[in-house]
Amino acid sequence: MKPDQEKYPALLRLIHWIMAVCIIGMIASGWYMAGLDSDAPGKYDLYPWHKSFGVLLLGLIVIRIISRLLSALPTMQESIPLHERRLAKLAHISLYIFMVMVPLSGFIMSDAGGHDILFFSILLPDLLETDKALSGLAHDIHYYAGYILLAVVVLHVLGALKHRFMDKPENDVLNKML
Repeated sequence: MKPDQEKYPALLRLIHWIMAVCIIGMIASGWYMAGLDSDAPGKYDLYPWHKSFGVLLLGLIVIRIISRLLSALPTMQESIPLHERRLAKLAHISLYIFMVMVPLSGFIMSDAGGHDILFFSILLPDLLETDKALSGLAHDIHYYAGYILLAVVVLHVLGALKHRFMDKPENDVLNKML
């Protein structure tokens, strides 16, 4: 393998870290907003920002998926046990599913609920008819999928740290994304 192929392509690394920061921020802001009383001052000032970053994440995941499909990616080290390589693949598939599901369900929840969706002050067009049942279903998906995404992110980080600090140096998968 050529040295430049030992790491993920620069675009994928950049998107990975931007999305990591945004996802952690989105989960934290979602918890914060949901924990505020409905009459708390400024509560609803946070929602446009949350929605804007959600739309941004939807766009980034599309770019990330396309870039990943078109890029030469480093292979996982054969020295990593097979069960760990399979768990890593399952975690990555789960991450991609939930990185699409969480912001998409949030978009559907707002749009079907009759709420405006702003992308950093740009009003996005309504794509769905107002449908409170669909909005409620999307809310439930958004809520539970957010927790699942967080759990998978935590496992992903723990796995990368385990390979970085507890395995042989050649198993340092984190180095491929730095």
